[in-house]
Amino acid sequence: PDELEIQARWFGGEYGRHFRGTSGEWIEIVQFGHWNRGAGPDFTEAAVLVDGCLRRGAIELDLDVRNWERHGHGANREFNGTVLHVFTDGPASTRFFTRTEAHGLVSQVLLPQYSGLQGPPDFLPEAFPGRCLVPLSRMVDDEVESLLLAAAQFRIRSKGARLRVMAGSTDPEQAFFQGLAEGLGFRHNKVAMAVLAQRCPLSALCGMDPLEREAWLFGSAGFLGARVFEEARTREAAIYVKNLWSEWWKLRGESDTTPPRALHWRADGTRPLNHPQRRVGVLALVAGQWGSWKRLLDIPGKNLEKHVNNLSKIFDHSFWARHVSISSGALPRPVRMVGRDRLCDLLGNVIFPFAIGVSEDLWEEYIRLRAVGSNQKLRRAALRLFGLDADRKKLFTSYYHQQQGLLQIYEDFCLEDATDCRDCLFPGQLRQWRWDRSFVSGGADRDRLNAVI
Repeated sequence: PDELEIQARWFGGEYGRHFRGTSGEWIEIVQFGHWNRGAGPDFTEAAVLVDGCLRRGAIELDLDVRNWERHGHGANREFNGTVLHVFTDGPASTRFFTRTEAHGLVSQVLLPQYSGLQGPPDFLPEAFPGRCLVPLSRMVDDEVESLLLAAAQFRIRSKGARLRVMAGSTDPEQAFFQGLAEGLGFRHNKVAMAVLAQRCPLSALCGMDPLEREAWLFGSAGFLGARVFEEARTREAAIYVKNLWSEWWKLRGESDTTPPRALHWRADGTRPLNHPQRRVGVLALVAGQWGSWKRLLDIPGKNLEKHVNNLSKIFDHSFWARHVSISSGALPRPVRMVGRDRLCDLLGNVIFPFAIGVSEDLWEEYIRLRAVGSNQKLRRAALRLFGLDADRKKLFTSYYHQQQGLLQIYEDFCLEDATDCRDCLFPGQLRQWRWDRSFVSGGADRDRLNAVI
């Protein structure tokens, strides 16, 4: 059988839950976690007992124990959270150990040989429905909507509180700028973009001309290294890099990009148009238009979505409108610098949380935001709560606040549970849930939310 079939049979529980590790330890799979269809370990958010000690993290499954090193997992920090390495084969005469980039030793399980004559299962989801599926199915739609509203309200207020703490510690505009940078970095490059915004503060960027500003950001990000001229594939890229270097060489003494302080960027697992270099190009445009961005927090009558969409329409860049990275070929036609989903995420994760802290009236505008495209985490949350009920999944992922509410519940309960749903408090609390619109509109802190549900 191939690796995909072994993964499917492992995730389906065909090999059981109890194993003897290659070092003699007793291993029990408490929860198999979630099947990761993107870059990184095969199964995430797993819980494993090793000689009675609970370990939470990822599980990697390979056909051969040597594939851990062959595939570069041992040098990839994305695998540092791996708690179990499962494999089906390896050399009989030589013992191979599994170590992470952080030099952690990972427990190993050698699966019994399996013929696979029956073929792979027809269908296995990324996650399995939780025990909350039954009580949720007994709630009417208005009750479920009320639950998601409360969870979304807690989520947006938590994000707003974080931004306000940052604003009080630094400067409101710098905090807003860093929040936008994080939003542009999305999941994989959120931290790198935040650190870049700190190393290249807004106050300094606003005092630079466009080329100098861009050169400082790209150089500080580590994208103007010694080999950048070799990486430029097109004539336009070569000219662009040359222009950036004409400014960067004067600034590079102020930025330390040596390995200990280098930013770590991920391009794998992201769409080409979301390449980190292109995102840094967008951040330079945001800094160049800062006067318009900061006015978003003071616009009379608000309608923030309309104003942000209008701002994005004037985003233009002669190079980045036609390239996804310095080393890419030219695109056949210009494309938008920021797509609709990313704008919606900036609104929902940064702009609205920041603004709602000043004006609660914006809540009604926030809940009118339409949904963004689904992602792996959201699909898992919907599977856990609604199972295979396609109608409910569609109904309760149509708006942005519903998606955020689902994610909040998933993070607060599913990701905090290490008992494969057995001891999760959410199903029991759901049975006590009563729909109360005044509770939602009046606000909800986390303690009250948990007390009610």
